[in-house]
Amino acid sequence: MKSLFSFDLIEVTGVIFTLIFLFLEIRGKWMMWVVGIASAMFYVYINMEQRLYAMMGLSVYNAFICGYGLYCWRFMRRGKETGLRFSYVTANLCRYLWMAGISIYFFSGLVILLFTDIESPLSSIGALFSFVLDSLIMTLSIVATWMAARKLVESWFLWMVVNPCTIAIYLYKGMMPSVLLYVVYSVFSVLGYIQWKKMAAAQ
Repeated sequence: MKSLFSFDLIEVTGVIFTLIFLFLEIRGKWMMWVVGIASAMFYVYINMEQRLYAMMGLSVYNAFICGYGLYCWRFMRRGKETGLRFSYVTANLCRYLWMAGISIYFFSGLVILLFTDIESPLSSIGALFSFVLDSLIMTLSIVATWMAARKLVESWFLWMVVNPCTIAIYLYKGMMPSVLLYVVYSVFSVLGYIQWKKMAAAQ
């Protein structure tokens, strides 16, 4: 574990890009996806260095899903309109998202155990804590980011769970710039939900 107050320039840069992404996301601006690609690439490296392989894989996924989000928000055609409208999750879609999330969680955990140099989760409480949260954060974030790309308001509920979990694991790893980032995320995920709900109603 690093010192609680050790700062890394690459990590700080990644945090800055992610904060810009958060600001644009709350405002519902399509440029968030362009900034999100840059942010994701920084966190591929950051999480690889910390041996957080599920979160590294999540960052790779985020880079691609940001491209998809850019298409959905800026270029997708809906009759005479361009771009998706804000909307809500249907009961049927909710069932599919639950099934997808459970499948992703167990599959990613198995892949990490079998194909990475991660410390055995049974070797210590810390290793188990890191393994469980790493996979959980990745799973919820994959689902939440896809929901955000589709302009689903409830995506913010998942971020309200993901952000405290991410604070916990980055605190354990001593990654203070990222801890501070996700403290901000935790506050602004509530504001983001309120803002997106207003924009959905305004449509």
